[in-house]
Amino acid sequence: MSTAQPIDVRDMAIVHRTFRNVYEESARLVRTAPAPSPERVTFLADHIDFAIAALHHHHEGEDELLYPMLIERVPEQAPMTEQVEHEHLLIKTALDEASAACTAWRERPSAGTGEALAAALGHLNTVVEPHLDDEEQKVVPLAAVTLTQQEWDEMGKQGRRGCPATSGGSPSG
Repeated sequence: MSTAQPIDVRDMAIVHRTFRNVYEESARLVRTAPAPSPERVTFLADHIDFAIAALHHHHEGEDELLYPMLIERVPEQAPMTEQVEHEHLLIKTALDEASAACTAWRERPSAGTGEALAAALGHLNTVVEPHLDDEEQKVVPLAAVTLTQQEWDEMGKQGRRGCPATSGGSPSG
């Protein structure tokens, strides 16, 4: 299926920009304070846990909605689509490692656990960056000419509905 005119998929760039920045910046913040206060540890660990959960959720939504539709509707592009989708497994491993490192730092904040967390976040960023590039260069343009705007928008709505909640309430409300 090909839509007559490409749909507006620019919102994916906004989401991806967030993921491109959050892990590197979080690692820098963890390294900045080798002996942080308990409040700072809680604040940063909550932020990092949120960022990890958000990417997990983002990929679950793509795996459930985006990739199956693209594979079904554009079977000639299935090998490329499946290859990019498969990158989610590598990222899941890096997310799980960063999550475990964050838990260790939260429970026993020290220069050692902080550096382990920063290194895990750095590794996560190294794995995420090429995947985001692949999605932006290969998958999102395919979605723009394959999905309807309503289907694309529904994917975004589902993403917002399942986004991990923050203690401060929703950003839009």
